[in-house]
Amino acid sequence: MKINSKYFLLLIFSVTTIFSYAQEKITVQYFLHTTCPISQKYSYVINQIAAKYAQQPIQFELIFLDIKNTQEKIAVSNFIKKYQLKPFYKTYSNTSIASKLGVTVTPEVVVLMGKEKMYQGAIDDWFVSWGKNKKMANQHYLIDAIDALLLQQPVKIKKTNAIGCLIETTADNIN
Repeated sequence: MKINSKYFLLLIFSVTTIFSYAQEKITVQYFLHTTCPISQKYSYVINQIAAKYAQQPIQFELIFLDIKNTQEKIAVSNFIKKYQLKPFYKTYSNTSIASKLGVTVTPEVVVLMGKEKMYQGAIDDWFVSWGKNKKMANQHYLIDAIDALLLQQPVKIKKTNAIGCLIETTADNIN
């Protein structure tokens, strides 16, 4: 069987692209705050999602911002224990990472493939406005984004508006 050189090159390019895309690391960053009631309510969902993808090449991170002293670090540790959160967590002394990513509320999630932002926004549509939620979510934006990436398909919904507690930024946090 004779293969046309143009089709052969296209095949090689496609396979190379698929393998390099598949080897990119998926990182899911949940931005949370210990005193935000919506962050607290999503703790069970966060653990469910981490358990669902435990065998997949995904790194889950809980991000806590503006943690400047021992008392605030203890509050984060107590939050993790109280809500039995399983994913790895990080604390930052300012909000610059949120500013760089465009994260404005907690909880808000960012999904990265390597360094490229693939999805940002709400975990799902459980909360419809501040203080108002449905009995259960109908749209699972984060799960849909992760599933698409694992199947090496484009993420259909790349951005949603997260409902949550406002992240306060100051001029010195934005540096």
